[in-house]
Amino acid sequence: MKMGGMLKSVVSYRLSLLALLLLVTTGCTTEAAKKAMNKPATEDAYTGFDPDSGEKSKRKAEKLEPVKDDTDPEKAVGILVERLQKPEPSIAIPAEEQLKFFGTKQGVDKIVVRDVRLLLKNPRVEVRAPALRLTVQFGGPDATGDLIECLADNEYSIRETAFKALKSRTRRDFGYGPSNGEVARAKSVDDWRQWWQGEQRRVAVQAPSVYETNPPSEPRTTKPTKYDNK
Repeated sequence: MKMGGMLKSVVSYRLSLLALLLLVTTGCTTEAAKKAMNKPATEDAYTGFDPDSGEKSKRKAEKLEPVKDDTDPEKAVGILVERLQKPEPSIAIPAEEQLKFFGTKQGVDKIVVRDVRLLLKNPRVEVRAPALRLTVQFGGPDATGDLIECLADNEYSIRETAFKALKSRTRRDFGYGPSNGEVARAKSVDDWRQWWQGEQRRVAVQAPSVYETNPPSEPRTTKPTKYDNK
């Protein structure tokens, strides 16, 4: 009886553990992802009476000087994207805010998206999350492919954010759900990819409009005649 009871306990424990793992990998997200998607505070809070306040993890991180507003856009975005990858929140979070500012300048939004799209595959979710936010904010139709690839991310919150943006832009879902099982998600992502490839081919072979092939002529001006004043 004791041996049978022990076996039942072991089996029950393993089943509970498996159910928990399935829940985590499908519909939940890690604490790191939650903090990254919710834009954590720039520094950890602690009191001056904290006996461990001298530890590296609790010391106030040194903040870098903001990039000047009149800095060349290419240079500014390059500096800020580099800062965005720093592990210190006191550096990475202000960098994201400044990238949002520079992205509002004419033509700079394309530079921001061009540089941050490479970070969407970064191994750290703390880097992928702000890169995704910036891509959603400043990315045009060309960013659709990057958002589709984010649907295959291993973090639920990344998948959810990308899916909401795609659904809003395209009015499609292809049966995708960020909390669906891995196999179902993979099937939907393939459908998304095929659709996007078709859209790109359609745009590439689209016939030019009548205004492109036969633009309107410039208006002609005529000299007034002696009858015009009568």
